[in-house]
Amino acid sequence: MKRLLALLFLFASRVLAGGFSFDPQFTPQQLSDLGEAMAELLAFPNLTTAAPSGVAGFEVMGVAGGLSVSSRERWYRYAVDEKTTLGLLPAYRVVARKGLPWNLDVGAQYGQFAGEPFWGGELRWSLFEGGVILPALGLSGSWTWLSHPQVDFRVGELKLVASKGFVLLAPYAGVGVRHQKIEAFFGDPAPRWHRAQGDRTVVLAGVVIHPLPLLRVVAEARRGAFTSYFVALGVGL
Repeated sequence: MKRLLALLFLFASRVLAGGFSFDPQFTPQQLSDLGEAMAELLAFPNLTTAAPSGVAGFEVMGVAGGLSVSSRERWYRYAVDEKTTLGLLPAYRVVARKGLPWNLDVGAQYGQFAGEPFWGGELRWSLFEGGVILPALGLSGSWTWLSHPQVDFRVGELKLVASKGFVLLAPYAGVGVRHQKIEAFFGDPAPRWHRAQGDRTVVLAGVVIHPLPLLRVVAEARRGAFTSYFVALGVGL
């Protein structure tokens, strides 16, 4: 509950950020850790069920995300000019999705992390719409990127998600694989470009709540190399 309250506070009062600045003590190993952390926070969050939206369906939501991190982490202390709140490193985004024929949905996200913008795209395919007893099952692929004069970051994910709808809420859970790549310009006394990349298995769980028609509230937790939390408020059909 404390984590969710912190995210709601972050969403209501955005902390001013200053981007990236690399301390002379920052190392290539810490670049790998920074890439893992950014992948966990910036990769396209699920925030929905596995059922298709349908041709007339759509949703738009504002999302606050937070990465659980200690201020003693060297990759954070030596590279990221962003404050934490209650142990959460924040990122903010808007997510929009539109239903298509053949049980497909397409999505896009635009957000900000450490004062820098990032973008992403997503394609979802509902493999099974579910029923009275059986859950819905869906597959999704996404891509996110962030570009900065000193940092170039990319992350792609492939996820399998199952969900079960009830009257006012729909819990979901999933598993996925992720590949991230980060390049950064740093080093003392002779800075140069460094690169780090890696693969990671990801697990996630969340719930979609419909307190009113067309309104949805979503809470999600995701775990890869780090743990991240998301809360979203949106409208949709």
